Amino acid sequence: MPEASGAPGAEAPVIRGVHHLGIVVRDARAAAARFARLGLEVAAWEEYGPGLLRIGFIPLGDVVLELIEPLGAEDFNARWLRERGEGVQHIAFQVDDLPAALAWLRARGVPLQDQVPRPGAAGTLIAFLAPEAADGVLVELTQPLGPWPWARRP
Repeated sequence: MPEASGAPGAEAPVIRGVHHLGIVVRDARAAAARFARLGLEVAAWEEYGPGLLRIGFIPLGDVVLELIEPLGAEDFNARWLRERGEGVQHIAFQVDDLPAALAWLRARGVPLQDQVPRPGAAGTLIAFLAPEAADGVLVELTQPLGPWPWARRP
């Protein structure tokens, strides 16, 4: 794992794989019904913020689909929905040590939206990279703080 300083020569952060895909929707319960027709069921719901987002978690093997419904009109996700419509918003990669991963990326000049980890949904720490860091793809790094009982985790 990289040194917390992100010093040149430190090992790259270990990305364990895709943790989840964030899908922004107007109505998470209606979206859940559409996914249910595909045989994909929401295993848990969370109001994140509180009052900021409603999130439905659909386990799909070792990856989770997050159905993200903005509950307010002016936060980042609501603006995203207005400007881009419903669909995949971000991809989240799982790391073991998020502060060290951010330090390593910062030392290499990778543009970050979040300079420090913050609490995420379902008991995680998260930080977003700026979209230009990955050719326009919004990338989230996530560090689970415990197992998600409704999803298989390595």
